[in-house]
Amino acid sequence: MIGRKNYLLIICLMVSTAVFAQKKPLTHDVYDDWKSIQTVNISNNGQWAAYRIAPQEGDAVLELRNLNNNETIRVERVSRYTFSTNGKFVAAEVKPEHDKVRELKLKKTSGSKMPKDSLYIVNLESGDMKKVARVKNYQLPEDSEEWIAWLHEKPLDKPKKKEEKTEEAPEETGKKKKKKRNKKKEEPKAEEAPAEPKDPREKSKGTELVLYNMATGETKSFTGVMEYSLSDKGNILVYEYDEVDSLAPSGIHALNIASGESFELNSGLVGYKKITIDEEGTQVAFFGSASEKDAEDKYYSLFHWTAGGEAAQIVADTTTAGTPENWMVSDNSRISFSESGKRLYFGTAPRPVKYAYESDTTLLKEDKPAVDVWSYNDPYIQPMQKLQATREKNRTYSAYIDVETGKMVQLADLELESVRIDTEKDMDFFLASTDKPYRVQYTWDTQTPSDIYLVDAETGDADLLMKGTMGAWQQLSPNGKYITWYDLNDTHWYAMDLATKTTKNLTENIPVSFANELHDSPSLAYAYGTAGWTEGDKEVFINDRYDIWKINPATGDFENVTNGEGRANKITFRYQRLDREEEYVPTNKPVLLSASNEWTKASGYYTTSMASADSPKEVLMKDMSVYGLDKAKNADRVLLRMSTYEEYPEVYTASSIALSDIQKLTDLDAQEDPYNWGSNELIEFASGYDGETMQAILYKPENFDPNKKYPMIVYFYERRSNSLHSHPSPAPSASTVNIPYYVSNDYLVLVPDIKYEIGHPGKSAMDHVVPATQAVVDMGFVDKDKMAIQGQSWGGYQVAHIVTKTDMYAAAGAGAPVSNMTSAYGGVRWGSGMSRMFQYEKTQSRIGGTLWDEFDLYIENSPVFGVPNINTPLFIMHNDADGAVPWYQGIEFYMALRRLQKPSWMVVYNDEAHNLRLRKNRKDLSIRMGQFFDHYLKGAPMPEWMAHGLPATLKDRTLRYELVDESKEKLKEGESLNIEKGNK
Repeated sequence: MIGRKNYLLIICLMVSTAVFAQKKPLTHDVYDDWKSIQTVNISNNGQWAAYRIAPQEGDAVLELRNLNNNETIRVERVSRYTFSTNGKFVAAEVKPEHDKVRELKLKKTSGSKMPKDSLYIVNLESGDMKKVARVKNYQLPEDSEEWIAWLHEKPLDKPKKKEEKTEEAPEETGKKKKKKRNKKKEEPKAEEAPAEPKDPREKSKGTELVLYNMATGETKSFTGVMEYSLSDKGNILVYEYDEVDSLAPSGIHALNIASGESFELNSGLVGYKKITIDEEGTQVAFFGSASEKDAEDKYYSLFHWTAGGEAAQIVADTTTAGTPENWMVSDNSRISFSESGKRLYFGTAPRPVKYAYESDTTLLKEDKPAVDVWSYNDPYIQPMQKLQATREKNRTYSAYIDVETGKMVQLADLELESVRIDTEKDMDFFLASTDKPYRVQYTWDTQTPSDIYLVDAETGDADLLMKGTMGAWQQLSPNGKYITWYDLNDTHWYAMDLATKTTKNLTENIPVSFANELHDSPSLAYAYGTAGWTEGDKEVFINDRYDIWKINPATGDFENVTNGEGRANKITFRYQRLDREEEYVPTNKPVLLSASNEWTKASGYYTTSMASADSPKEVLMKDMSVYGLDKAKNADRVLLRMSTYEEYPEVYTASSIALSDIQKLTDLDAQEDPYNWGSNELIEFASGYDGETMQAILYKPENFDPNKKYPMIVYFYERRSNSLHSHPSPAPSASTVNIPYYVSNDYLVLVPDIKYEIGHPGKSAMDHVVPATQAVVDMGFVDKDKMAIQGQSWGGYQVAHIVTKTDMYAAAGAGAPVSNMTSAYGGVRWGSGMSRMFQYEKTQSRIGGTLWDEFDLYIENSPVFGVPNINTPLFIMHNDADGAVPWYQGIEFYMALRRLQKPSWMVVYNDEAHNLRLRKNRKDLSIRMGQFFDHYLKGAPMPEWMAHGLPATLKDRTLRYELVDESKEKLKEGESLNIEKGNK
C-alpha cells in the first residue's frame, strides 16, 4: 500500500513532469525580444547599481537599484547613462520609441522630421526626474558633482499661421444672393510696447547650449553654439559660436561657473576645433584657422588660454620655433594636457604638396590613366596602401608645448612615427618605436622586428636603444627607471636600466616557461603579460601560465608570490586592479586575484599578499563563470557577474571583496522558463594525434532522455572548452550554429578542443573531431546516422577537409571555407589589404613554409582536391564582400561540388562581410541553416529554396522558406531534390 507521503510525492512528480513536458522549443521569432544585461556600473558612493536591460531589437530599460533598500527606479529607452561623481544623480540619453521610429521610416519620413533623443536627469535621493526634449548630446564629467551641460537639436520649424479670412455676408439681388463684405469697425490700436531686441545668434547654424545645476536647478543657456566642453571638475564651460554676421562673429567663449563671469577667448576666425580643458579647469586649448571656408588646404594654429588671462594666445603655428621646416599644426591631431598641466600635447604634419600634374587644367578626367603601380620594394602592398591612404593623409606627429616656458618640442617625425605619450607624468624622455625598415617582410610575416628609441623630452632627440628587436610589450616602469620587454625569439623577459643602459634577463633562472604553453602554430609564442610594479620601480610582477612572479630588475632576484599554488592545482591566478587610479601594485595589504581552474572550468577570486611568497586564500570559487568584479570608488561595495550555460549572467552585489554576503539583483533567467533550455557537461576523449586526453563540451536538451537516440551537430574552431560556463542567448546567427536554438529543438551539440600538428591542420581536425564524436556515440544516446558538423572561417575550412576524409556525418555546414590553399596563398585579405602568405606559413593554417618549399602539404590540406570523395550534403555560406577569406574560395569549392553533382547549396549575402553584420541577413541564415539540418538529421521536408533553388528572377520577391510535400509535388527534371535522390 502506498503511504500518504509517497502518494503525494508521486502526484507532485506527475504534475511537475506534465508542466516540464509543456515547455516550448525555441523558435526563430523569439530573437527580437530576447533580453540581455548591458553597461553595468556602480556609483562612486556604493549606494546604487545601474544596468540596462535591452532586447535584441527594441527599447532598452535602465534600472537603478538602491543597494541599501532595494528600491528600483526604471527609465525607459535609455541608450547610455552617467553617474555624477557623488552618486546623487544620473544623466540618461533616451531614444525615441523603436516602434514609432520604424513606423515613420515605413512612411519614408524625412530625417529632419524624425523624433530626436531626450535627456533625463534623475535625482537618486528624491526620485524626481527632469526631462529635456531634443538633445543632441550631453556632458557630465566624471568629477562633476552638480553641473551638467547639453546641446539641443535644431528647433522644429513653427507652422506658418494661416491668414484670417473676413466673413462675407450675402446680399439679396432678386433671387440671387450676393456676398457682401462684412465691414467691422476698426478698434483703435493699443500702443505697442517696444520689441525686445532679438538675439543676433538665432540665425546661427549652432543650437542652444544649456548648463544646468542638478542640485539647485540653476540654469544658464547660450544660443547658437557649435561645440562645447565642460571641465572635469565642472568649474568652467567653454563653447564655440559660429559666424552669423559682423555683429555676431565666430569665437570661443568661456564661463567661470562659480563666479558666473563669461569672457571671450578668441573671435573672428573661420574655423575652430577640439576644445580641450585641463584637469583642474584652469587652462583651455583649441585649434583655430583664419583660412577661407572654401580653401582646399586650411592652416590651423594652436591656441592656449590660462585662467586670469584676457585672451587665448597662439602657442604653435607654421612660424613657431621648433616646428619642422615646411610643416604645420595639424587639426587632425588630438589635444591633451599632461596631468600636471605643464605640458600641452598636440600633433604636426608636413604641409600639403601640390603636384603640377594634379593641377593641370588642360587635362580632362578621361585623359588621366587609372593605374596602380605595385613595386617589389614598397613598404606595404598596394591594397594595404589604399586602405590606409586616408589614415596616412591624416597622420600626425607628436609634439608638445612647455606651458611655463612656451617652448615647443617636436617628438615624432617621418622616420620615427610612433612616440608613446604618457600624460600622467612629465618624464624626461618618451619611449618610441618604428618598424619602417622591416615593413616589406610584413607581406609574409606579421611578427616583424622593431627599432626602439628613447626620445629626449627637452630636445626631441632620439637615442637608439634596440635595433631589430623581436620584443613584445615594451613598456616603461611607472617612474621611468626601466624599460621591460618580452623577447619572442628566446621567450624571456628583459629589463634595461635607462640610467646605465645595462640589460638583464629577468626570467632565465626561473624554472618555468613564460611563453604560451599551448601555442601550436609555426609563429613565435607570446607571453602571459605583466601585473604591474611595486612603488619606486623596485619590482615588476610577471605572469606565467598559472602563477605570478615578483622580480627585482636590478638584481634579478625573484619570488613566486602565489607560492606555486597555481601550477600545482592548474589554477590561473591574475591580479585584479580594483582602483582605476592605482599606480602601483600594493604590497602592504591583501589584494584580490581572479582564479580559473583550467581543467574543471571553475572560477572565482582569492586573496593573497604580493609582498612575498604566500599561498592564496580562497574567497569564492564556483563551478560557474565568475567575472566582472567592480568596486565602488569610495566604498567597499562591489558588483560582479556569474553564469553557467543554464543560468544567465545575472548581476550580483556584495558589501566588500570578502564576497560573504552576495545578493542577486537581476532575474533575466525568468525569460527562459517557458522554453526547453538545456544543460552542458565536459567530456574527455583521446587525441588521435598523440593520445593526449582532451576535452569537449556536450550540450543536451533540458528534457534529455538517455534512452532516446538524438541527432547531433558537432561545432568546432580551435580550443573552446573554456566556454563551458558561458551563457549564449538565442540570437540570429552571424555564421555558426546558435547552440541554445538547436539544443532546445532536441539536438545534441558537441564542441571539441583541437590541438594542431604543424603542417597537418586538416588531419589535426580529423584527429580530434572524429574521436570526440565517437566518444559521445559510445555513450549510447546518439543516432550515429544523424550527425552533422558545422564551422565558420577556420572552422569552415576544417569542415570542408573532414568531409573529404569520412562519411560518418549525414550533413555539413561550412562557412567561408578556404578550399584551395594553393590559390589562397598568394591572395589578399581585402578587409586589411594584407597578403595572405603569413596565414599559411606562420599562423592559423600552420603549414610552416612557403608554397614552393612545402607544395605537397598545401595540396594535402586543400579540400578542393578531395571533392570527388565527398558524399556528405553541404550547406555553404560565403559572402561577396568577405574581407578575410576571398569569396572565390567558396566559389572554387561550390563549382567542384556542382560539377560532380554533389548535393550542395551556397548562400551568398550581398555586400556582406566574413561574418554577417546585418540582422535581417542573420535571421535569414538562421532559418535556412536550421531547415538544412532539420531535413538531413530529422527527416523534415525540404524547403522550396533547397528543392527548387531561388532563381535570380525571384530574388526580392520570395524567400522560399515553405516546405515541399515531396509525396505530392511533381518536380521538374534537373532540380536539386531530384539530383540528390539520384533521379537523372
